[in-house]
Amino acid sequence: MDLKKVVEVLIFTSDKPISLEEIANYANIDDLKAVEKIIAELNKSYQQTWRSFCIRKIAGGYQFATNKEFYPIIEKLYKDQKKINISNSAMEVLAIVAYNQPVTRAKVDAIRGVNSQYHLHNLLEVKLIKISGRLKGLGRPILYGTTDKFLKFFGINDIQDLPNLHQIKEIMGYDIAKAQKTHS
Repeated sequence: MDLKKVVEVLIFTSDKPISLEEIANYANIDDLKAVEKIIAELNKSYQQTWRSFCIRKIAGGYQFATNKEFYPIIEKLYKDQKKINISNSAMEVLAIVAYNQPVTRAKVDAIRGVNSQYHLHNLLEVKLIKISGRLKGLGRPILYGTTDKFLKFFGINDIQDLPNLHQIKEIMGYDIAKAQKTHS
């Protein structure tokens, strides 16, 4: 069998991002680098033939995804489907969990200065965060962390792909030099 077709069908039929190891195992390929090369060749082929999709690394695995230029069309298609609406305060809680995980509710509350139980509960309900264990110590408080759904929701492969403070300021158009002069 053509290994490119085997890799392609494994990624296509998987209902979740499929890891290099899983692809290699199912396709009987001994070298993970060979799998990465095949994925790169498939993507190159899709690009050269003007396909509307690609294979993207998401949440630690590989999955077919639509090219970003088609996002506005897809948004129209799915505009009536239930969306995950996240308020600014819930987004703040989510950001605190993402950047400090594993984190306790007490730490989230301390950072925000207000009770965050309601937002933590809602974020658990929509599966953007999960209970990732318990802190060893007095009371053994619950620890929270992000989920693969969080990674998918934000279109990132790994939590390390989150922007750092400097990148956030660039994205927001924040002029660091101007701000430093203002605060001096």
